[in-house]
Amino acid sequence: MNFKRVFLVLTLLTVSLISSCKVYAASFKPHQVKAVYVFRMANFIRWTNEAEMKSLNFCVIGDDRVKKVLSTITKGQVIRSLPIKVISGLRSDCHVTYVSGYKSKFEHAKYASSPNVTISDNEGFTQQGGVIELQTVSNQIKPKINLENAQLEDYTIGSNLLRIATVEGK
Repeated sequence: MNFKRVFLVLTLLTVSLISSCKVYAASFKPHQVKAVYVFRMANFIRWTNEAEMKSLNFCVIGDDRVKKVLSTITKGQVIRSLPIKVISGLRSDCHVTYVSGYKSKFEHAKYASSPNVTISDNEGFTQQGGVIELQTVSNQIKPKINLENAQLEDYTIGSNLLRIATVEGK
């Protein structure tokens, strides 16, 4: 019974941290906030093959600052008993891929190694096949999730994350 209460309190704290990015924006740089978002959102995503996974792999493409912060905040951390690895570039074993700074149309097929949650801060990312776009609204970073793109992969996005996001698609 105590475990359930602790888990509920931790979940509520995490959701409140994610949804209160105005505080982050006042005292942290955007790349730091984005790195925290990428890490925290992974807590609300369940991969169907988690029992077989040896680690949870975060791949970062295009923004070394986000990679550096993500590496720092995830050092020694686990998500559901899975150690976290932060990797530069794209690999077939990526579970979460953060893509930033692409100039042309996002090529979803290039990044669509299942089960890979694609996240970006680029405008229009979810319309081009990406799953989560970190959009800036009134100086706050807010996730936009495309459910149609997410349903193509082998993972489930938790309701607590969907509750704080702008949701598009089915």
